[in-house]
Amino acid sequence: MAYKETEFHGKDARVEKNDVAISFTGDYTWNATCAFADSSAQGDDWTKSTAGQGSWSGSFNGSFVAGNTQQKALMDNIVTATPGVLLTDMKFLLDVSTNAFTGDIYIDSMNVTASKDDTCKVSWNFHGNGAPTLTDAA
Repeated sequence: MAYKETEFHGKDARVEKNDVAISFTGDYTWNATCAFADSSAQGDDWTKSTAGQGSWSGSFNGSFVAGNTQQKALMDNIVTATPGVLLTDMKFLLDVSTNAFTGDIYIDSMNVTASKDDTCKVSWNFHGNGAPTLTDAA
């Protein structure tokens, strides 16, 4: 793959579910990590580690619009009697093309903030299920 060689601009980033933009979202955070097991032994001067499993997680937020179909689906996913249903085909786009992190997620939490001085805001925290993919439009 020949990835884009110029920076992405955040104003073009967005979150999609099933190729439909989740309206009224403003920004997202996407994190990937690797777990490590301690493999140090007595007498070692420095700790040693063995690389383990990778994981990914993050959050996205925006204005709370419960009547928006995509936001309602996310709300139903965490606020139902059986939360924790896997959301498939999620895209965290980096631009207006198809450069994106893709994969399946679980919603960990949904937070709504209502202020008399501003619009109601919402944020969702998630963790990925399985390996993510970085797609390339180039």
